[in-house]
Amino acid sequence: MSESALFRRFSAVLSAVDRVSMFVVTVCMAVLTSVLLLQVFFRYALNESLDWGWDVPRVCFIWMVLLSIPLGIRNNAHVGIDLLVDLFSDLGKRVAVTINAAFMLVLSLVLAYYAVQLMGDTWDQLMPNIPLPVGVFYAALAISQLHAAMHLVRILVTGQAHAADWSET
Repeated sequence: MSESALFRRFSAVLSAVDRVSMFVVTVCMAVLTSVLLLQVFFRYALNESLDWGWDVPRVCFIWMVLLSIPLGIRNNAHVGIDLLVDLFSDLGKRVAVTINAAFMLVLSLVLAYYAVQLMGDTWDQLMPNIPLPVGVFYAALAISQLHAAMHLVRILVTGQAHAADWSET
């Protein structure tokens, strides 16, 4: 199998992971918003409180933020200071992008490794008001960092921080 065929297959898998991630982020945003609105209604209209009204939005918020990180890498949308890099030649910019992606790849893999360790250590601990393990927070971190690592591999292979032909869907 040629390298370009392997890269096309990798890109197809990465696009599928992106779509799943975008769907989960959208669902998390919807659930977070709905539960918070419901909690406000219960507190001010009924003078009651939902026991699970704190835990569910927290889980949704953390999953939403962490799963959005790789999507930001995909679109080169994270905040960066490129004042110095803009002065580089095209080759210098490509070298800077490659070095940055390599460092970020190492960091992502280290974070994913420790997230898996922490997930295993905390999976038997339940959240206070819902029967969900605390390890789901670390699962989100591990998944997001492995997804980010895939985007960083794409950057290392192509030398481009953002490919114009990648669809937003």
